Amino acid sequence: MNAFTLFLVAYPGIAFVGIIVPMLAYRWFTRPKYRKHTEWLLVCALFIEPAGMLCQFTANCLSRLEPMKYDLYVYQIDRALGFGRFYLAEWVNSSIPLRILASVSYGLLPAMMFMAFAANLLWDSEDRALQAAKTIAANLFLALPLYLLFPVCGPQFAFPHFPQTPVGIEAVKIAIQAAPNGVPSVHTSTALLILWFMGRSWAGRCAGIIFLALTVFATLGSGQHYVFDLMCAIPYATWILYICGELDTVSAFREQAA
Repeated sequence: MNAFTLFLVAYPGIAFVGIIVPMLAYRWFTRPKYRKHTEWLLVCALFIEPAGMLCQFTANCLSRLEPMKYDLYVYQIDRALGFGRFYLAEWVNSSIPLRILASVSYGLLPAMMFMAFAANLLWDSEDRALQAAKTIAANLFLALPLYLLFPVCGPQFAFPHFPQTPVGIEAVKIAIQAAPNGVPSVHTSTALLILWFMGRSWAGRCAGIIFLALTVFATLGSGQHYVFDLMCAIPYATWILYICGELDTVSAFREQAA
């Protein structure tokens, strides 16, 4: 692969921003009637990638505060659940196209966050789009203290011979020089929130479900997460919806429908 293709595989989110921003700038000049919407979309596109980088940078800094990680404990939980062998990662590692798919899927998060914002802005209302942005942003930043409380890096970083199945593992804390952004899996919780905010239309639900499936494939196939991490993302995403008032919105909608 040439350098440009490698960049697209490694950083699809940055590539997406590089494509969508000029398109939105052109739309701003050529469609003055929709300039307000276009300006909101431009702000979203320009801030999504830096926000993700800030979260990653902060997670890396947390590793210096707590170098000892709980990965072996989490691996034992996975083993107890029947996921002691990294079957999906072995499959992905055996195929270049699958490794490319896993890398691209893992890096698509900024693009899908933008799509959730854009869908609510264009098909619903400005308030609904801002609510989606607030909820997803809270999901990104409120995970940081949890990473410090229960630091887990992922099997790719914990086991030198990953994806080979480790043997003789005891549940002890170990030093790992990697970001402790394992529990909960924010990639998965964000994919769940994207599905939530895009679920009002059939096309949005399909896109959200496909992205959620690709996220599960990418996080486990690349060794960034354990199954336990993904399971923890479900109550975490639910908590985020609750504190951001989304569950109250559902209750109010049901009362109005009744």
